[in-house]
Amino acid sequence: MLLKIRLMSAAAALFAIAVFCPARADDVKPTDEGKGVEFKGKQIEMKDKGAVAILLSFPAGKEFEATTDGTKETDVHLFVYDEADKEVGKDDSTGPKCSVKVTPAKDGKYKFVIKNSKGDNTVTFKVTVAK
Repeated sequence: MLLKIRLMSAAAALFAIAVFCPARADDVKPTDEGKGVEFKGKQIEMKDKGAVAILLSFPAGKEFEATTDGTKETDVHLFVYDEADKEVGKDDSTGPKCSVKVTPAKDGKYKFVIKNSKGDNTVTFKVTVAK
């Protein structure tokens, strides 16, 4: 009898974790878009509480600026992570426009995580690299 109670308790705990602790948006599998200097931008259809992740590679010492803009007034947030998955920049201000500038210390790939809330939106993501 005690075994049944423990199994039921464990099953209830696992169910609660699965329902109330969804995966982090940072855990979204990124799409590799190649070199940042060749990236032409991307329009992304985003759902409310949706997230996308994009990988781009950059050379050391050349500052890049990543921006977002949306067609609707939702909250779009932009996060930038280095190859060690350390956050190196973010813009979590309100509204659809974001801007983050980073100067890479070494050549490498950077992950851009774009999160959207307060409604569906079409978000334009662009990156410019200093000459």
